[in-house]
Amino acid sequence: MSIKYWSQVGIGLLVLGFSTLVSWYEGSALLDHSWEWKYSAPFSEMVHGSVTGSSDIVALDFFVYAAKFTPLYPGMMIISASYLFILIGFKLFKQTGFRISLALLGAIYLTLCYVISSSPTAGGNTLFRLFLVVGVLMIVAACVIHVVPFLRLRRPYNQ
Repeated sequence: MSIKYWSQVGIGLLVLGFSTLVSWYEGSALLDHSWEWKYSAPFSEMVHGSVTGSSDIVALDFFVYAAKFTPLYPGMMIISASYLFILIGFKLFKQTGFRISLALLGAIYLTLCYVISSSPTAGGNTLFRLFLVVGVLMIVAACVIHVVPFLRLRRPYNQ
């Protein structure tokens, strides 16, 4: 594996790490907004039942809160994680496995898009569009990668 590959992985990991830390910091404002616990703490409700104090809030809920109200860095997390999945999947899988993993990841993104489609917040609408665009692009890329070998077979030979 070349230096180009590892430098892309390194930059992707740096962007993912930076955007994760900033999203976590932005989402920690949830601790101060107790009226938002009912709507922005789904993981805490799964773990503790009902959230009665700030000590009941799970760290994953910080990302939910950040995605709802400041979607820039959670969006960067989604894009950098997608890039890393594509980059690593391209090296790990053969052509068929890569197509399938790309289409599966696109379907997961479209499912997440459907899940947050009814969000009343601006951040939820932004992430809806991001999941929709990235999911469709991944499925289209998987289809193109699937069709390209067949197009090469149909090309007439130059003699």
